[in-house]
Amino acid sequence: MKVLFLDIDGVVNRVGTRQRHRGFMGIDPFLASMVGKIILDTGAAVVLTSTWRHFQGGREEVDRHVYKTFDVTPIADTGFRGEEVKMWLDEHPEVTRYAIVDDDSDFYADQPLFKTNWQTGITDEVAQQVTKFLNRRDDP
Repeated sequence: MKVLFLDIDGVVNRVGTRQRHRGFMGIDPFLASMVGKIILDTGAAVVLTSTWRHFQGGREEVDRHVYKTFDVTPIADTGFRGEEVKMWLDEHPEVTRYAIVDDDSDFYADQPLFKTNWQTGITDEVAQQVTKFLNRRDDP
């Protein structure tokens, strides 16, 4: 099983995103379509790492506008997102390959992070790198 650990802010929205969700910045349809293409091209399941998983209706909004989520990461006492990914992976030995798309860097050095930024969100270049990585046939 392939997994895409997905953040929202700074990935599928960015400075200048006009869409709104409950008065806050929403999801940019163009950026969301790039994530959707990654999923369609790789068959990966989406696991939400974003703080959107904590807000009422946040996961549902992602399901509607990005892609149906498979699951969400647990909350680590430390708040360290890399630990939350590790905790989730420890409970899912069926995962054969995974990638993380996030605009933050709070992950372990050996975790495959594909970094975005708040100015642009996910770019075509990052989306292609993630797709290529998830579709590689060598050991993860």
